[in-house]
Amino acid sequence: MSHIISPRLQIDNDPSPSKERGKTGLETIRELDALINRESVKTKLRRIAAQDKEKDIPFNPICEDTTLEACKTVREECEKAHYEPIIRPWTDVSLGYCSYLNLCYGDLMFANNPSLGEGNGPRGGVKECRYMHFQVVPSTSSTPHPAPKLPPLPRNVKKRLLGDKIGDYEPPPVPQWINCDIRTFDYSLLGQFQVIVADPPWDIHMSLPYGTMTDDEMRSLPLRSLQPDWGILCLWVTGRAMELGRELFSAWGYKRVDELVWVKTNQLQRLIRTGRTGHWLNHTCEHLLIALKLPADHPKNAPIPWDTHPTLRQLRKGVDTDVVVAEVRETSRKPDEVYGVIERLAPHGRKLEMFGRKHNTRPGWLTLGNQLGDSQIAEEDLHDRLAHK
Repeated sequence: MSHIISPRLQIDNDPSPSKERGKTGLETIRELDALINRESVKTKLRRIAAQDKEKDIPFNPICEDTTLEACKTVREECEKAHYEPIIRPWTDVSLGYCSYLNLCYGDLMFANNPSLGEGNGPRGGVKECRYMHFQVVPSTSSTPHPAPKLPPLPRNVKKRLLGDKIGDYEPPPVPQWINCDIRTFDYSLLGQFQVIVADPPWDIHMSLPYGTMTDDEMRSLPLRSLQPDWGILCLWVTGRAMELGRELFSAWGYKRVDELVWVKTNQLQRLIRTGRTGHWLNHTCEHLLIALKLPADHPKNAPIPWDTHPTLRQLRKGVDTDVVVAEVRETSRKPDEVYGVIERLAPHGRKLEMFGRKHNTRPGWLTLGNQLGDSQIAEEDLHDRLAHK
């Protein structure tokens, strides 16, 4: 890794007042922070080369001053969208804003959220949250801002950055899903997948609005039969499931190679402070453990042949980072950005998601779950196997 020495970071041997020395120290900290967070040219080129073709989807960005009232104190007109507080009869402005905002169980606007459930139980009723909540004030501009575009790279540059296989995998044109009980499903009908993503209903010893699976039921899942050697398995974990996930990797014949962290934000893009999960500390993030299926004859502690094995050479390593900062949505719904990271990492081969819901379905993926409704299959051979089971 190369180091860049900025001419601004010079040691000043001249004596100066302590106030000036403090100011210089602050500037130094800012300079170092800018250097650490600066994207390298190679990383940027690989990111551009790996991205999918973007559609010209217009969008209205949120004003950097967030609320309309704060914006008016610094400018007369603004064409961006803003937030405005929702003041209800029971709102106490002095308490500040609610950490959950538009996902708060105690606010009326959450009643239409499908993750709330039905009935009069703790997750089926709406309480009166006294903290402030916000709603979006649409932009006054009649012409939406164009989405930012990155310049395309020549094909020969893409080959040098990503390898020889470019754009030779065409996913199914529509999402596929099978409504089933994952504990008893006949997995021999599915074939194999280069990538498997699972968000299991872990038994984390907490009250949850859905059924959970025991540790033994998780161990009995035949994931190894669903993947070729060096297949990628991504497992969402939190709390005690982090240790259990690593134990399951070993039992299934996988080796953990990396980990992605989802930092959860609320409606105002601020960190969620009051987590609904966690025994000792409130959880404001979730972890996606990434593992490789080892060949049966591969020594457990032997190095991974990243640069010599053809399957591993097709992976686009070094394109994305291991942190995703995204807003929380319905219960168990993960950020769309994570799918992009996985698809760029492993652009070839079939992809399977287990324990999914309708909001998880996407082209190029097969989703399994017990809340998907009528199944939809686009692959003819898979459809025939399921029809004659």
